[in-house]
Amino acid sequence: MIEVNNIQKYYIIRRNGIKEQKFYALDNVSAIFREDNIFAIFGDSGSGKTTLCNIISGYQKPDAGSVLYNNSSEKKTKSVRYVFQDPYTSLNATKDVRWHIETTASLNDLDPVNIWNTFELTGLSRKNYETRLISTLSGGERQMLAFSIALSQQPDCMVLDEPFSYLDTLTLFRILSILKKTKDKVLYIYMDNDMNRCAYVSDMIYVLKGGKIIEQGTPEKIINSPEEEFTMEIIEKMPDLQKRI
Repeated sequence: MIEVNNIQKYYIIRRNGIKEQKFYALDNVSAIFREDNIFAIFGDSGSGKTTLCNIISGYQKPDAGSVLYNNSSEKKTKSVRYVFQDPYTSLNATKDVRWHIETTASLNDLDPVNIWNTFELTGLSRKNYETRLISTLSGGERQMLAFSIALSQQPDCMVLDEPFSYLDTLTLFRILSILKKTKDKVLYIYMDNDMNRCAYVSDMIYVLKGGKIIEQGTPEKIINSPEEEFTMEIIEKMPDLQKRI
């Protein structure tokens, strides 16, 4: 279980090159993420999703508030894995796929065969990709490699920051199905700016707007009975879920 309690994160910005003021990327955000579930955090660009990902993962410290990992402020090594929106953040463009998988296996005392098996669950084959340089992969292929590497390390939690934005619909369906099949082993915190994807994959949705959680509930509640005007407008503009995925 991961709890975020009254998290604040702000940045100092300048107006007209002189005056300084605080911009709150997150403003008193609280949420509880329990095992055996997929939690989606929906928000537009600039809502604070990536900042929240960074804080949960330990890449950034909040200016106020706390993060608890199973009731402890100490995050165990490798207990949380982060799949970035831009896979180039975690992949070396000058190396091939095999190097990434063998390096992951070596650093984490894992059998590389198990990582390859996870990789192939995404629909990509070892035969076709083993010697491919990262620089030759599409955005979606890089995302699937980064996801496979993270999942194969068997973390307690995976934080996913809009990780599948480059995928075509069929591949997206396959990956989201993997999340649903493995949620009893991994706590997923899934960030996205697409309400359809959030509704399809999650057990609970938090709606983030302007650094604040303005609404939360099951996908059924959020889709069928939204309470906030912002959420209502999003739902009204959504394509039909079954046609989308």
